[in-house]
Amino acid sequence: MTKRYDSLGELHRVYWRWRLALFPEDGTVTVGETTARFTVSTRSERRRAKRLGGERRVIEMFLDELSGSEVVWDVGACVGTYACLIARRLSSGCVVAFEPDPTNRSRLSENLSANAPTERWRTSAVALSDTDDESVLQSEFVEAGGGHHYLSDHRDGLPIEVRRGDSVVASGYPAPDMLKIDVQGAELQVLRGLGGLLDGVDTIYVELHTEKSKRYGTTTDEIEAFLREEGYSLTHLGDPTNGRPGAYLVRAHR
Repeated sequence: MTKRYDSLGELHRVYWRWRLALFPEDGTVTVGETTARFTVSTRSERRRAKRLGGERRVIEMFLDELSGSEVVWDVGACVGTYACLIARRLSSGCVVAFEPDPTNRSRLSENLSANAPTERWRTSAVALSDTDDESVLQSEFVEAGGGHHYLSDHRDGLPIEVRRGDSVVASGYPAPDMLKIDVQGAELQVLRGLGGLLDGVDTIYVELHTEKSKRYGTTTDEIEAFLREEGYSLTHLGDPTNGRPGAYLVRAHR
């Protein structure tokens, strides 16, 4: 049955690539007072442009907190749903967008280039974690805009670099003032890898995954406890409105 659904899903993806090639759709998105434009060439990109991952209200909250001079790290940037809108909102700061999947990272750079000058953004191919190592990236399917990537010990995935956040800063990237994290269950590893950088971060928006965090031997309760131990107060922002099971959004602030 799983193989049948996989085949149907691939047929739908092929259909949408064909349809969007023949009948292009406008990828313009407005959240509050901020507008960005995204390339729409796949079913996944179309969904993101239309639904914003079910996070429109949360994105608007994030944008409203920006003064314009911050360094924002978008950890798990995909094709730039958050990063492009953030870059559009910044006046002197920059967004650093981490995306290890090469298909999404290529589109991420394209979207950022279309929305903001180069001094407002940087991208990185590393996956943030709590070690400096190598790993393998796997996904349920690969197309621009597709998510659900995760780190694995299997050999049949994509070899990638894994880095601690404090190691990334030591290599020349600017330290973050604000964070957005969506890494399909690896949130605790990302937070631990920031080390002392957390002292300079007052606000974190994080998507937590009750089932996917088990891949990494953690739980959402552990992640929330870690943030509280670091001095953050947590506000639960509810589930994404597009009906993704097992995911919920949290704002951590101090």
